[in-house]
Amino acid sequence: MSLAEFLPEILLLAGALLIFLFDVLGRRRLELVGGVAALSLGGALLLVVADLGVSGLAAIRTVPAGSVDLPLAPSLYAFTSLGFVFQVTFLLAGLFVAVASLSRPSDEKGASVFFGLLLIATLGMMLVAVASDLIFLLLAIEVTSLSTYLLVAYPRRDERSLEAAMKFFIIGALSTALSFFGASLLFAAYGGTSFYALGPGVAFVGFPLLAEIGYGLLIAGLGFKVTAVPFHAWAVDVYDGAPTDVAAFLSGGSKKMGIFAFFLVFLGPILLLRSAPDALPATFGASLQLTLGILAVLTMTVGNVLALRQKEMKRMLAYSSISQAGYMLIGVAVGTYPAIAGAAFQVFAHVFMKTGAFLVVAAVAGLGVGPLIEDWKGLGAKRPALSVAFALMLLSLAGVPLTVGFVSKFVLFSAAVEAQGFYVWLAVAGLLNSALSVFYYARVLKAIFLDRPDPTSPVAGPLTGRIGLARSAVIAVAAVAIVGLGIYPGPVLSGISTAASHFVGIGA
Repeated sequence: MSLAEFLPEILLLAGALLIFLFDVLGRRRLELVGGVAALSLGGALLLVVADLGVSGLAAIRTVPAGSVDLPLAPSLYAFTSLGFVFQVTFLLAGLFVAVASLSRPSDEKGASVFFGLLLIATLGMMLVAVASDLIFLLLAIEVTSLSTYLLVAYPRRDERSLEAAMKFFIIGALSTALSFFGASLLFAAYGGTSFYALGPGVAFVGFPLLAEIGYGLLIAGLGFKVTAVPFHAWAVDVYDGAPTDVAAFLSGGSKKMGIFAFFLVFLGPILLLRSAPDALPATFGASLQLTLGILAVLTMTVGNVLALRQKEMKRMLAYSSISQAGYMLIGVAVGTYPAIAGAAFQVFAHVFMKTGAFLVVAAVAGLGVGPLIEDWKGLGAKRPALSVAFALMLLSLAGVPLTVGFVSKFVLFSAAVEAQGFYVWLAVAGLLNSALSVFYYARVLKAIFLDRPDPTSPVAGPLTGRIGLARSAVIAVAAVAIVGLGIYPGPVLSGISTAASHFVGIGA
């Protein structure tokens, strides 16, 4: 192993240790610790983009086991172009939150803890993106999970945050137990936990009962991480109780880690069964894809239906985030490289849409506006730029043309239709759910731009609170990216498609 291969991860770890050192020395100024976090994340992002541009799309140093091309030897880690794409996504989410958090009050306590844990959580996600062993993958997930539990709870005197953190911890512990138990059953069935061992194990052994139970437990355990229905109930209370900046990171970053884990764990058997259907027990492969497809439909439908009933902005966005996970799971269920590319592009686009939306909610709360949707009535007249940015994010989440959300859904649903069979119904379900989501997004836009504020609402007054230059800049970047990638997605989409083709062994 060469340490040079892990320079981005080393940079994040060094930044976190430096922040904690500043905390011990009593240098806890927001500008100092926040600047270190932002520089660490920005530097790591540049390193990953450089690696992706120079070698990631041209060749794969180690192809993940379970794809058509297996690595030469078992390994704990594997560098793939698709992994680099997800690392860029994780770092963008962390960078957005870190920079936006520089607009917090300068005398706020716990800044060192917040920024240090943010870097450690992002480091865990970076390790997930290079995992080539199931145990390594689950341990990397736990690095992020433990950090995010503490991030939710870091306002130690906020009862709602503490309650949300406790729920998060209990559900997270359950999901961890299920995942590791499933991994132990796969080890018993195939004699190893590296994806290199699991791939040939599926090819030559098939799917004994232990393996079927193991994969079932992994669906449940990882389903908690991506808020897939019926493993989603914790997410809304956690997002609602957590500090809004933390909710932005959970929705825009850590959930995507679970999506990549689904890619690693479940696409191997699917691709192997597809490549040799006569020699392998195709029944389990078909049932696995059907299960993932049902999971995707349930997740997007339940998320959208429950979002319709919400009166609070953060809870509406939380249910919307659940529904978005359902769209992403379509790519795993279909399993073709265009579907994987569509899901990966949806993940990338979601950083700008959902992270940006939660950061707008945090900004509006800083202006003194309440948590209810009706509290936002008339905001468009008082804060037009902020309101337009939020409108772009909601329209993109709904999949309206000329936004990146439309492009990502079009690519994903087209791939499902191209795969034919029952996958066409996944595309139909996605289209219907996208239409359903328009109703609750339109309700929010109506309140912001058409309704008049109540006389007692803070919006009826001068709105003397401040948003902050750093937070305003991040929101502006997210809004511009939503429109820019919606009008001209070509280079990014092409790069992600190439990465997806490498991931399944086509042209690698």
